[in-house]
Amino acid sequence: MIKVSNFDKKGGVTVLPIVQAMQLLSTAGYEPLGPLVAQREFPLLVKKQQVVSVAKLVNPDNVPVLQRLKQQPIPRMPRIEALLTATDCIVSVETLINGQTLVDRLATQGPFSPEMTVRVAQGLLITLQALGQQQIVHRDLKLSNVMCYRDHYYLIDVNAARQYHAEQDSDTRLLGTSGFAAPENYGFAQTDQRSDLYSLGIVLNCLLTGQEPSGPLDTTTLTQDSTWAPIIMKATALDPQQRYQSATAMLAALPGHEHYRPHHQSMIKRIQARQWWPKIKRPLQISLWGLYILLVVATIGAGFDNTTWPARVDFWTEGFMIIGAPLIAHYANQWLKHHWSVLRWHRYRWWLRVAEAIFIFLMLGRNG
Repeated sequence: MIKVSNFDKKGGVTVLPIVQAMQLLSTAGYEPLGPLVAQREFPLLVKKQQVVSVAKLVNPDNVPVLQRLKQQPIPRMPRIEALLTATDCIVSVETLINGQTLVDRLATQGPFSPEMTVRVAQGLLITLQALGQQQIVHRDLKLSNVMCYRDHYYLIDVNAARQYHAEQDSDTRLLGTSGFAAPENYGFAQTDQRSDLYSLGIVLNCLLTGQEPSGPLDTTTLTQDSTWAPIIMKATALDPQQRYQSATAMLAALPGHEHYRPHHQSMIKRIQARQWWPKIKRPLQISLWGLYILLVVATIGAGFDNTTWPARVDFWTEGFMIIGAPLIAHYANQWLKHHWSVLRWHRYRWWLRVAEAIFIFLMLGRNG
């Protein structure tokens, strides 16, 4: 029998956080699909309106940071869709990045080339730039928290993130992963963006050597690549004052920075443009549906120009088939996206569009 409640000291009944979380998700319209990690109730995969997301239990200390990230999404990080609260339980719902972690990439492909490592560093530093602008420190940048999806690199899991406060001497909660965390994560000082750059340096060294950290980084575990070694040594200096002082400074030190500079700027502009998409998506959908309804009404009206009912029905049938083809293709693509792997979906979704175009041309040709 599963125990779902406890008695508090005053004799009242308190619902366990897991049960409260499930109730919150159900009330908000989320359908549970199953745990993201085997043998653990949370994180939990959930679905709402055919969109799969990730639900997580949240420590109250993390709520201010999550609220800020919800209001101002960070490029190449999961978007916080909702924060659900109850008396003794807080649940966050964020977008699912359905890719492969750097841990898995190393296991299947081995060490990264210096050129591939540059791409990883570029993507993560652009994300850290945006975090730095909001005075947010991730605090748990490691191989398993970087996801590769569609050849882009995403920083996931903000459960350890915190807001930087200039007046503090150290963090309130000491968090981080051994081997990747900077010394200040353990209470020697307050963490800031330089702490994330330290962790990034460790990650980049792992990619180049193919080895995860088993202790402090030294000459025996440092990459032998002559270009990358000094960059990683500077990023992982024990004294934060000796590291790169910002993500921008480290980005400027990457190999071939001048060559990639136009690429950086265009990438930043594309990411900034995408940040507006969640704000305009709903109004755009409403406008398109309005135009679609007007088109249907216009088609019905045009059908009455025919003198006989058989001719009208034939006109309406062909018209609705042409109008409905893009809509059917859109929802078919959405179904494929949520039921197929990313690679399989990208491989076949365009064939559906080709079939749609051929069908429309055939119908137009038939109408002649």
